[in-house]
Amino acid sequence: MAQQKTKEIKISVPEELFNVFFPSKTMKHFNNARKEMLLAFRSLIDARIEALEQQEGKKEEKKETQKKKIKVE
Repeated sequence: MAQQKTKEIKISVPEELFNVFFPSKTMKHFNNARKEMLLAFRSLIDARIEALEQQEGKKEEKKETQKKKIKVE
């Protein structure tokens, strides 16, 4: 599949004008949506950390079971 070329346009608007275009209720929704996205990323990171910790735990268990005590006289 051919890769599409994209361009990004960023427009900076003073906060006073931004508030004219978007009512405070809308801004509240935007802020809540931003927070939810951050929480979603946090949950992904937490899940990955937990998976890594479980892998480490399994490796440690394997090492523990592989160790044998040998009695030396």
